[in-house]
Amino acid sequence: MASGDVLPRFFSVFLSQYSSESFMIPTSYYEHLPRRLPKTAILMGTGGKIWKVAMKSIRGQVYFVQGWPSFVADNELKDGEFLTFVFDGYNRYEVSIYGHGGCKEIRAVVEVEDISDDSESDNNSDESLVSVTHV
Repeated sequence: MASGDVLPRFFSVFLSQYSSESFMIPTSYYEHLPRRLPKTAILMGTGGKIWKVAMKSIRGQVYFVQGWPSFVADNELKDGEFLTFVFDGYNRYEVSIYGHGGCKEIRAVVEVEDISDDSESDNNSDESLVSVTHV
């Protein structure tokens, strides 16, 4: 896909009755899917977390299945929330969630631990470095 192309995208309203265990990709979106459907896709949330979900064709419809319930739970999706999916043309979707107030929300935030490169604190550490020598 050329860098000047607009990435294919779609939206959906989350309804737990229909989308808690699996998620159907809109039929009108199929022209953007690879001709040979990948077995898995990567969903990337706005909080930085990623989910690997299985893609499956069931009775002519394409679904996110295994892994989708984890995405739903981790993002605490509620009925009526609006989801947008931006496809990279291969197997990754950037997913944004819009809450009931209409604003984009950041959920399932990945916690990043800062690692100090301050050499003074390294010298005062009680932990010792282990050197492994192969014989």
